[in-house]
Amino acid sequence: MPLWNDFISAKIPNAGSGKWFQIINSSKQYCVEIKNEELVISKYHEKHSIQYEYLDLKIIGSDYGEWVGELKVIYADSTEILLKKCNVKSIFEYKGELYFLEGLEHMYLNEGGLYKLVYDGTSISFRECLDLKECPIDFYIYNKNLYVISSENLFTITNEDETYKKNILFNNFPFSDFVPNSLVVYKGDFIIGMRGGLGRIEYLNTNNVQYMRLKK
Repeated sequence: MPLWNDFISAKIPNAGSGKWFQIINSSKQYCVEIKNEELVISKYHEKHSIQYEYLDLKIIGSDYGEWVGELKVIYADSTEILLKKCNVKSIFEYKGELYFLEGLEHMYLNEGGLYKLVYDGTSISFRECLDLKECPIDFYIYNKNLYVISSENLFTITNEDETYKKNILFNNFPFSDFVPNSLVVYKGDFIIGMRGGLGRIEYLNTNNVQYMRLKK
C-alpha cells in the first residue's frame, strides 16, 4: 500500500466534471490509522460489526444502514442482552468513561449521537450525552481531545460537569462527495481516508485544507 510521501496536493475537480466522476466511482478507497506512531494507509473495507472488550463484558455493535444494526452485550456467563437498536459506529473509552457513537446517513436522513455506557459490575445501561445532528463516521483522540468526522464536518466534543458540547472545527468538507471513512492526527495534520485519495487539514490552522492524490 502507498505511503504518505506517495501523495501530493491536488485541485479538487468541479462537481459533475469528468475527473470528479472518476473519483467518486473509483474502486480505490483509502483508510488511515496510526500504528507505532506511524501513519498506515490501507485499502478501506466496510465493517458491519465491531467488538469491544470491557472488564468481563463483550460489547458488540453492528451497522446495517437503513436496515438498522444493534448494540448488544455478552456477559462472562454467555448471557446476551440487547441494549439498543441503532447503527453503532464506534465503541471507545475516553477519560475513564465508556462511550459509543451511533448514527444513520441515508437519503434525507442525517442523524447521530454520543452515548455513555455505565456498568456497575452487574448491570449495564446507557444514556444519551449529545445529539450530534449528523452521522458520525470516525473519531480520534489526540492531546486528550475527542475529534469526530461526519461526511461533511470535523468537530470536537467537550464535556464539562456532564454538559457535552459539539464544537465545529471545519464545516462542509470540499471533498465530502468522496466519502470520508477514517480520521487520524499525524505530524501536525488531520488526515482523512476517503475514496480516490486523502484529505489533509492542518491541526493548528483548520482553514488550510487540501485534497491529496497519489503521484502519477
